[in-house]
Amino acid sequence: MFLSSRRIPSCCIISLLLGLTLLFAAPLRAGQNFPKCCVWRVTNAKAPFYLVGSIHALSKKDYPLPAPYQIALKNSSRFLFEFDPNRHAEFEKKFEAAGKYPRGQDIRSKIDPELLAWLRRNILTVEADHHEGRREQVRGFDSQIGYKPWWIAQHLVGPATYSKSSLSHGLDNYFVDHAAKERKEIAGLESVDEHVAVMGGLSDRDSEFILRDALDEPRNAEKEFSKM
Repeated sequence: MFLSSRRIPSCCIISLLLGLTLLFAAPLRAGQNFPKCCVWRVTNAKAPFYLVGSIHALSKKDYPLPAPYQIALKNSSRFLFEFDPNRHAEFEKKFEAAGKYPRGQDIRSKIDPELLAWLRRNILTVEADHHEGRREQVRGFDSQIGYKPWWIAQHLVGPATYSKSSLSHGLDNYFVDHAAKERKEIAGLESVDEHVAVMGGLSDRDSEFILRDALDEPRNAEKEFSKM
């Protein structure tokens, strides 16, 4: 886990992938008026389906969801996520592995020296000690130089932006839980490997760009996220 000594007061760990897409098949009554939200119904297909936009982390106050989300959830028989949620453990393992450099390489030779110097001055790493009765250990940035810039970016932005939100309240988890409870089909649009490759396959330049963008986030990032 990465914490900015200037920007992040909490120890919340959240890894983020924004822009979740779900597909659903279902009918909808015409002439109904609904609030504006990220739910669309596609009709020029062999079977009508819904396209639903989501963010992985929400808070309790974001519920109940607007009516269109509930309609898509209730009327759908098949749910397609970014990748199959039933393979989440496999994804987490491979995603973390993709966030690390191969043996013998590290971030020191991959990013601008001035950016590296800034990270060393301002970023602390917090490592949990699993032995009973021991506290977390705070170390300097160099203790985690094996991680790629995009991985560091996600662990910088997550705690700062989502400190009042949680993956457990995210819309995707909400849909997964309800679909599983009602024994509806759950699958993915991509394989786990394909989804991991989206970030894992980034060039050094693009990875550094993501890190710089994360560090340039405005101080009122949490307010902007809540508005979004």
